[in-house]
Amino acid sequence: IPGPPPVLYYRGMLPAQDEPTVAIVGTRRATSYGREATTRIASDLAAAGVTIVSGLAKGIDGHAHRGALDAKGRTIAVMASGVDIIYPPEHRQLAERIVESGALISDYPPGTKPDAPNFPARNRIISGLSQATVVVEAPARSGALITVGFAADQGRDVYAVPGSILSNASDGTNKLLRQGATPLTSAVDLLDDLHLAPAIDAEEPTQIAFPMSEEERAIYALVTSEP
Repeated sequence: IPGPPPVLYYRGMLPAQDEPTVAIVGTRRATSYGREATTRIASDLAAAGVTIVSGLAKGIDGHAHRGALDAKGRTIAVMASGVDIIYPPEHRQLAERIVESGALISDYPPGTKPDAPNFPARNRIISGLSQATVVVEAPARSGALITVGFAADQGRDVYAVPGSILSNASDGTNKLLRQGATPLTSAVDLLDDLHLAPAIDAEEPTQIAFPMSEEERAIYALVTSEP
């Protein structure tokens, strides 16, 4: 990539060079739609053998990591601090889960505390490690769009998850679609482009695994995928 880091520090296990990798990024202020879409896409990609790369931030990043881990897959967190300084602090437990099967990566030496300029700079590594970058939710001004800029400079594919035209959280992603990003409506779209088979049939409806009374069935029928 342009501007490669001279050194990378890591904790955990690095993926093999031929292992497919996809970055999933987005806003820290994710909506319920963004959280659900991220978890579903990350889980389905990870179940099919794709390593998920993200930035360990709040919001979309955290859900991308968790989705991959919950599917028993591998994920990599690229950090804006030393690999021994977990930020945000509430993601310490998540970081330890990541290390068990994936890796924390940084081009900053151990002991380096997070600093504002470090975050956009590390985004070039997120996109550089990945064959494609997926943006789930991003407002008009978002760090995720910086990652997209790096991905374009590096010749990587960019995908965007369509969002509500009424949601500020999707202003940036919908603009990416107008600019030519590939629409992503499920992991299958991306797996097809990577020539990988999905681990499960994404179109298969979820089975209800518990008995319900008439009252419970009536309530369940009113529950939708959106609040």
